[in-house]
Amino acid sequence: MKKFLPLFLMLFLITAFTQCAHDKKYDPSASLSPPEKDEIMMKIIRYVAKAPENVSQTEKFKSEYDSYYQERASQCYLEQYYSNGDTHYFLVTQPAPSLVEKRHATGGRMILGDDGSIKEYEENFRTWKMLPDTLRKRSYFLFDRMVKEESLEPFYTKSAGDKYIEFPDDLTYFDKTSRSWKTKNVVTE
Repeated sequence: MKKFLPLFLMLFLITAFTQCAHDKKYDPSASLSPPEKDEIMMKIIRYVAKAPENVSQTEKFKSEYDSYYQERASQCYLEQYYSNGDTHYFLVTQPAPSLVEKRHATGGRMILGDDGSIKEYEENFRTWKMLPDTLRKRSYFLFDRMVKEESLEPFYTKSAGDKYIEFPDDLTYFDKTSRSWKTKNVVTE
């Protein structure tokens, strides 16, 4: 038993150090100033947040909805961020309807033009709603896989149930052209 205790302690410290280093690698505060974080959030908030009631996909970009989206952004957190050239990866969490505090996360990437506008935008996954601590662990794990361009399919609902990724699934996909989630046409016989 005495032989295993130092080995266990060493493995624990290595794991804890690796996790801390891993978390800092994607920590937005390490690479972005507070105004830059706000700017990134305001670029993506109209995509990740629900639009005001009875507002279409094109109308949601009108300036008359700026205050609505500023309020939504104040409830969202840019949890993880990584840039590689002009490609920016993001993980945003936001409140989810529940009797207890729960949130869901959206992980995606965008390519910015020289003028700072979004040239390409894609949401790679949206998680199920979860308690904040559980969401943090699972969404950070998914974010790391996304940045490394590893498959997320083992974490889709059909494989993992309601533990990780709610969308995409067999019926729902992200359409990069419209920059929105869509449902596939299903033919039933």
